[in-house]
Amino acid sequence: MDYVLSLSLRRASKLLNKAIESKKREDTYQWWLARYPTYTEETYESFDEFYEKVYPPKVEMDTRSKDEIMNEILGKEG
Repeated sequence: MDYVLSLSLRRASKLLNKAIESKKREDTYQWWLARYPTYTEETYESFDEFYEKVYPPKVEMDTRSKDEIMNEILGKEG
């Protein structure tokens, strides 16, 4: 516990986020295992497929204007 308290806020938050993600993945794996006996050859999905269906990847939106994006593509400085 002293180790975590001695970390900078940034490193501690990264560590916490990693632990939360690991726990989420572990819980989802248990859910997948509970469903495993019900899969047939046609309905089978790997754990990674199941995980992506439950937690789809987040899409980052680019909020820049069209002109800013075009300037970057064309190599112009604005």
